[in-house]
Amino acid sequence: MPVLCSIFLLYLLLWGGGYAVYMSCNRGLAPNARLQQFLRYMVGALVAVLPLAVMWCSPWQPALLLSLGVSASWMVSYPLLYHLTNRKVSPDYDNQIDISFGIYLFGWLSSLFLLLPVAGYGWGVLLFLLFMPMVVLWVYYITCHVVLDESGMKMLQETDYNEVIEFLHSYSAWRILTTALAVLLLAAGCIYTAGSFRPMFAEPAWWQQVIVGGLLVFSTIYMWKPSHGLFVRCGLSRLYQVVKEYVENNSHYISNREQRMTHLDVETSRPLNTPHTIIMVIGESASRDYMSAFVTLNEDTTPWMRCLSEDKAHCVLFPHAYSCDIQTVPTLEKVLTEYNQYDGGQFYTSCSVVDIAEKAGYHIHWYSNQGHLGAADTPITLVANSAHVAKWTEQVLNKTQYDESLIDFLSEVDPKEKNFVVLHLMGSHFNYENRFTEETRQWGEPGNHDRILNYKNSLYYTDTVLRHVFEYGREHLNLQGMVYFSDHGDIPDRHRMPNFSGFLDTRIPLMVWLGKEYVALRPDRLAALQNNSLRYWTNDLLYELMCGIFDIKSNHYREDNSLASDQYRFSLEQLTAMNGRFNISIDANDTRINT
Repeated sequence: MPVLCSIFLLYLLLWGGGYAVYMSCNRGLAPNARLQQFLRYMVGALVAVLPLAVMWCSPWQPALLLSLGVSASWMVSYPLLYHLTNRKVSPDYDNQIDISFGIYLFGWLSSLFLLLPVAGYGWGVLLFLLFMPMVVLWVYYITCHVVLDESGMKMLQETDYNEVIEFLHSYSAWRILTTALAVLLLAAGCIYTAGSFRPMFAEPAWWQQVIVGGLLVFSTIYMWKPSHGLFVRCGLSRLYQVVKEYVENNSHYISNREQRMTHLDVETSRPLNTPHTIIMVIGESASRDYMSAFVTLNEDTTPWMRCLSEDKAHCVLFPHAYSCDIQTVPTLEKVLTEYNQYDGGQFYTSCSVVDIAEKAGYHIHWYSNQGHLGAADTPITLVANSAHVAKWTEQVLNKTQYDESLIDFLSEVDPKEKNFVVLHLMGSHFNYENRFTEETRQWGEPGNHDRILNYKNSLYYTDTVLRHVFEYGREHLNLQGMVYFSDHGDIPDRHRMPNFSGFLDTRIPLMVWLGKEYVALRPDRLAALQNNSLRYWTNDLLYELMCGIFDIKSNHYREDNSLASDQYRFSLEQLTAMNGRFNISIDANDTRINT
């Protein structure tokens, strides 16, 4: 086929293919938008094939076909996966820049190919590296059944190495090996193809080099400039920028704390007379649907909590508690601070339970069995590191650290102090069979991989840990209050998904126990908790619950947000999850209580 015809065919392919992807993978398109992209891709395709036309180079050679494959992957992947994820739920979306970037990427790679000595194995490595982001997109979609989004990007950044190992263990070896082999074959194919076939075009004249060089400079600036280039407006780049801004904003949390503490007023009207301890336990992935303290089950998964709840004079369970999100970090950034779905605000400007407890005169201990990612990484560690004492269990690669190791930290708590202790469990975080010791196994044989049985075993083990914490607190620390809740729930018979797919992931346990001295001094708090026990609640109101238990008045505390107050204002219809996107009232499988 003559070179000119080949180049013209390629031009039509880039232009028509790009426009076809745009029309197929976007919704809510106005006529002017369709025309704009029609013209945009027409110009882009022309710029992309000009280097080949100037050099009179046939596009049908291995290195350039590989470049076309890379470019096509950028044109198609994000728009298509976004469309497949959102076509049933979103009336309007427009992902045109990825297509433009893919078109111009071919022209940029062609210019490099024609001007620079990059042909060969190094060229293959470059193409493989450009392929990899799209491979990650597709692997994520195949694994999670949704396009990578802001929540997924945060989850990937906040996952530690042991979580990665456990996640891989949750899949069969043949799937992992198949995926790894496919990536290796892709790398080998790119490198071999680029290195085994010599570039085929005539030695260019100086004027041809000048023109192609000018096109390369133009494409480089237009594609890669940091302010408004094509690359920074692609789907993946936008996600990265959003998460980067989120992390940068969170970094202001510590620098803003001194100012917050200066303006934070806290008054305790009925202080307990003796040194005492209040313990708050943050569970992980615990669903009340599988806890015998909350529902009737064949297996007694939470015998200690069930028995403790029979002491109505001190213990209250809340069978209609929900998580505000289905991932740990976006949940706990609200749970631990006054920032919630209902009153607005931002994490990095909000007071935390640690701030309130410190102002109320408590010495604060934070002990966690979740991997420490560093104060700049998550809101959880930012809040934790503002405690007087903050420690994490030792995380060793590929070694399970059980939650009972947190009990050893309690010996550091001074019983002569007024203490607020936070324990952050690994709880029932997948992989469930790594969340309990064989000595506490109740169901199933060792080495079995039954997800539901192992999930129930993990809940039983958490119940055992809670019992030991409770007993140590009563015997040694004058325990006067203990609160247990989970960050979110889980659905044990399916793989964890990063996006909302129903309320089963949000049904969490909430338990409050108050000591004899506490109840004698603040009987109205227990009465409020009892009267509100059948009310609906989301855990981004935990901050106000703790403020109520601390029995304070503050300029950073709305008492009508607190379950520990007779002013609690929320009805079922007012409560939401996922930043207000889903109303709790649509959880049709829950037992309705008229409140």
